[in-house]
Amino acid sequence: MPFNTPEFVLIFLAFLVCWYLLPNKIKKPALLLFSYYFAWSLGGAGTAVTLAVVTVLTWFTARHLSQGKGKGLLIFFITIMVLLLIFDKYFVFISDYVKKSFEWTIPAKASAAMIGVSYYVFSAISYAVDIYRGTDEADNSLFNTALWLAFFPKFIAGPISRHRDFKKGLDHLPHTTFDPERLKRGLLICSLGFFYKMVIADRIDLFVGSVFYNLNTQEGFTLIIAQLLYSLQLYFDFAGYSLTAYGIAYTIDLPIVKNFDHPYFAASVSEHWRRWHISLSSWLRDYVYIPLGGNKKGKVRQYLNILLTFLISGMWHGAGITYMIWGVLQGAAQVFEKTIGKKIKLPSYLSMICTFLYITASHVFFRAESVQKALQFFKLLPHWNPEILTDGTLTAFSLDFQDWIVLLTALCIAFLIEVVQYRGISIYQKLQARNIAVRWTVYYLIIIVLLLFGKYGPNFDAGSFIYFKF
Repeated sequence: MPFNTPEFVLIFLAFLVCWYLLPNKIKKPALLLFSYYFAWSLGGAGTAVTLAVVTVLTWFTARHLSQGKGKGLLIFFITIMVLLLIFDKYFVFISDYVKKSFEWTIPAKASAAMIGVSYYVFSAISYAVDIYRGTDEADNSLFNTALWLAFFPKFIAGPISRHRDFKKGLDHLPHTTFDPERLKRGLLICSLGFFYKMVIADRIDLFVGSVFYNLNTQEGFTLIIAQLLYSLQLYFDFAGYSLTAYGIAYTIDLPIVKNFDHPYFAASVSEHWRRWHISLSSWLRDYVYIPLGGNKKGKVRQYLNILLTFLISGMWHGAGITYMIWGVLQGAAQVFEKTIGKKIKLPSYLSMICTFLYITASHVFFRAESVQKALQFFKLLPHWNPEILTDGTLTAFSLDFQDWIVLLTALCIAFLIEVVQYRGISIYQKLQARNIAVRWTVYYLIIIVLLLFGKYGPNFDAGSFIYFKF
């Protein structure tokens, strides 16, 4: 039951009505119950049980760390959490390798039980480390710990929330009152997320998927278009999820951290990673890069720490050499920027373009099924055929002419929205300053656009968010 399904929309709207009718004293139990129902709907009982086990272990560890139990307990807890992540991401990879190399068969795992584990395990690790460092306090309430880790808007794909930030919202929850402005703004944020996901990202996926599936028959011009679109798909897919998650949390007055800050306007790869998946980037900085020594042990060590941090980032995203290469490419670009790159002065708009093109080129490894496929992609690039723009080739890849018109129009609208927001202008405030006729015309127009041009339904299988699998 991902966010972009009609079932979720109907169930969530019903939940919202109940939420504001319920007495405040039972809002927390209701939210925890709904969050576990959401987890169960995604992966069945295995998902709910895995989440519950991690929750109890996290609560137990936090309480004992707060009593001064020491580093041994922390190391044990982190080891268990890391092993769980390895099992989640590398079991299939390792079993396939063993099967091919030794002709042994390892029973397949119940992968559904691992849904969301990458995000709530990282949250749990940060909580334990912060208590050990003395920068956070253990919550004696198992109930609060469970609600923090299971909170349904962030369960599928983050953001990776820190306990001390979420706790502030939990403490305020019993005092929640109905605020129509908050409800309206939250739903509008959700609608923008749906627009990014269903109208843009899922439409792009149809084209990009067809191109990469038939990679052997492609020429350079088609591949360039597909790869540029894939970078946009990644952004609008994950930004769409993050906006929807943020909007949902906003409607119930339990906000979560924002995960994006216009990363494709970044003028360097370093800046890009401060703007993209902010909760993951900050987590890697605080719990990997800094513990490795950060920039405190000389330049060479700093550069190695950057490379290792982004190698871990690549390994977190998925099993396979392609993800490792992609991670190292992100780190290598930042090392270049701190050495040779700082001597190169470019206008800001050129730096933005160069950064976007580098990120897009590195996404070849992120998208390709293997290193061989990625290298084949680059090998085919010199074979140019600009005639594909006019000979009907582009409409042969799952998108017809009407889809292309819708996609290009939607991209133009999204670009304008991003530019306006990047300049610090609030579209919501501008809209609310208009008269009621204009406002409600816009609201109905949003609904019509999503219903007419969104990709969804029983015959559409590209609905799961890309970061769902990470």
